[in-house]
Amino acid sequence: MAKDKLKRWAENKTFDHVFEPNLLPIIKEGKTFMKGEWRSKFFKNNHPLVIELGCGKGEYTVQLAEANPNINYLGIDVKGHRFNHGARIAKAKGLKNVAFLRTRIEFIEAFFDTNEVDEIWLTFSDPQPKDDIGLKRITSVFFWKKYASFLKENGIIHIKHDNPMIYESAMEELDTTPFVIQSHSADVYGDYIKKVDSKWKSILSIRTYYESRWLEEGKKIHYVRFKARNLQGWSNSIV
Repeated sequence: MAKDKLKRWAENKTFDHVFEPNLLPIIKEGKTFMKGEWRSKFFKNNHPLVIELGCGKGEYTVQLAEANPNINYLGIDVKGHRFNHGARIAKAKGLKNVAFLRTRIEFIEAFFDTNEVDEIWLTFSDPQPKDDIGLKRITSVFFWKKYASFLKENGIIHIKHDNPMIYESAMEELDTTPFVIQSHSADVYGDYIKKVDSKWKSILSIRTYYESRWLEEGKKIHYVRFKARNLQGWSNSIV
């Protein structure tokens, strides 16, 4: 396993669509990396930018990118050996609208400027069951305040998860924020997916390896989509 990780890390360094910046200058000196420059320096277009936080193997990022060539996608995770899988697929398919960033989500503000991101996906992230106040759970208000610093007005956040606690806590916490819930379901693949239009049916039907396993085990998949409204100043308020 260790040799396999080393192989994947080494391979990531050969990819021009994988970024693995040194975190020390960001943590200790407040430096930034590619902040406000993803479109101009890497994607070289002005298409919408969608990021997936905690992207795991990068399956969702790649499949979204493949289905939407006029949208830029950036998968982000702290474990580069995991998203190596998605990075390899993106390269093999010649996808030019996909990139991957290795970093810790708690420092995410160092990578994106005001109004730079159009949408955020949070798919099956670590539920952190012992984290009652949400300082580690990237689906919490604490992290939404970070995302608000770079999410566009009317920008969208999606949460898709197998853990009912993630869904229920998000629904409760949204009542305390300026975000507006657009759509939600405690069982995506029940009646809900039959009622959405073809575009959303296609998007929500994307399944990662682990999602397929959980469905086979009889778990329900939960989903909530909410829109940014009047977030100016809110991201700097006390949690």
